[in-house]
Order: sequence, then structure tokens, then C-alpha cells
Amino acid sequence: MIIEKFSMKFYKEIIELWRKTGISVGSTDTKEELKRMVERNPHLFLIGKRDEKVIGVVMGGFDGRRGYVHHLAVDPNYQKKGYGKMIMDELMKRFRKMRVHKVHLFIEKYNKEVVKFYQNLGWDIRDDLIMMSYVPDKTLYKMSI
Repeated sequence: MIIEKFSMKFYKEIIELWRKTGISVGSTDTKEELKRMVERNPHLFLIGKRDEKVIGVVMGGFDGRRGYVHHLAVDPNYQKKGYGKMIMDELMKRFRKMRVHKVHLFIEKYNKEVVKFYQNLGWDIRDDLIMMSYVPDKTLYKMSI
């Protein structure tokens, strides 16, 4: 797998990949929103390609203090072959280069296999935090696009 920076020309492919892998695609995943993510974190939004086909994607984010992992997905036809680990390793390498001290991610509770995937990579489940969300403009936020 070849890992490279995401480009908006792959937008439709990654949206299809996210849907294919069960990731909720919502109003934060429109072209405009992903363009904002690319502009803010150009070296952290990565795709993995094999034979010119996008088979993996991960959005890394950095808020100036901590790193975040969003929407890691590998095409089901290519899962369990090490590609998820490869793209995460590349993202972690980039976070280390930026001297990020801690990286967070969120997993929907139903997705038990993903929890195991991250545990195998050395991630720990936090039980000392409660995640909360607030939608400041309910006209912007939509669960699906």
C-alpha cells in the first residue's frame, strides 16, 4: 500500500469507503468540511492506495496540544492484512515528528472489532472521562449527507 496525503479529488472514494465500512457520514463530512480539515491538517489527512485504488483513509487532527484520529477505514476486501496498522503507523510517525504528547480517538460503542484493533496497537480504553457533545447551530449539523 502506498500512503499519501489526501486530495479532494478522492472525496467521493473516501465517502464511499466510509459508508462501506459502517462509519457514520454526516454534515461534518461534506466537501466543504473536509476541505477545511485538509487546510488545517494538510500532512495528517492520509489515504492508502493499492493499484491506484483508495483502500484506506485516516484523518489526523491537531489542536495545538493533542492529536486526534478520525474516520480510519480500510476497505473490507483488504482488512486483516496490516493496512490499517500501516496507515496508523504513518500517522503516529507524523504526530511524533510534531512532538504531540497524547493522541485521542472516538469509537462508536457498537464497533467492538475496532476496539480490539486499537487495543492490539497499544491503545488503552479510558474510563475516567465522559464524552459530551454540543451542537451550537442545529441547522448546520446533520447525521447524514
